[in-house]
Amino acid sequence: MSGIIESVNLRDQIYEIIRDMILRRDINPGEKIVEDDLSKQIGVSRTPLREALCRLDNEGIVKIIPRRGAFVSELSQTTIIEVLQIREVLEGLVTRLAAENMTKKVLGQLRASLDNIRDTPDAPEHLIKFTHADEKFHDILLAASRNTMLQNFMSNINTHLRFIRIRTVVIPNRAKKTVNEHYTILDAIEQKDVARAEELMRQHITSVRNYAIKHIDSMK
Repeated sequence: MSGIIESVNLRDQIYEIIRDMILRRDINPGEKIVEDDLSKQIGVSRTPLREALCRLDNEGIVKIIPRRGAFVSELSQTTIIEVLQIREVLEGLVTRLAAENMTKKVLGQLRASLDNIRDTPDAPEHLIKFTHADEKFHDILLAASRNTMLQNFMSNINTHLRFIRIRTVVIPNRAKKTVNEHYTILDAIEQKDVARAEELMRQHITSVRNYAIKHIDSMK
């Protein structure tokens, strides 16, 4: 059993390493991922590496082309708009339900996730830390919604959203603006202003979408 657990952890670790490399642009959009070189760089065999690449392909972060190999995907403006339009509605509902079900414990978790990156500057070396903290904030809200059907819908959206998130985070000042917007949402939740919390989340997603469209060339 321990061998299986170690194998699963290894695949997850490889996935995180490659995803973080794409986030840092160690591998650029449109660039081919050379499996031999990458497996040597990471220090793993090609089998778990390919499994990680397949997972990234399923999420749209990587595109595997038969007989040609794996390439880092490039975003289209249409994809960004469509995913974020859906996310705006669903995340608003997530926030409303989470606010209605909120507990002191979950409030503490949300604030801790923000405090961890409050002073994180918009610099490449901090992007990975910010990205994981941003995901955690939204994941905590989703769990607090206590709506299984909604969680399933968001799971599908998040598959596409991960790629958009690791692209929008590189937009100048976007990370800092996101943290500030999250704090405003959290304040509304703490004040038990459910309607305002939902509206602020929708405004946040709209802001992300507008930033992404404006800076689409730098995200490709």
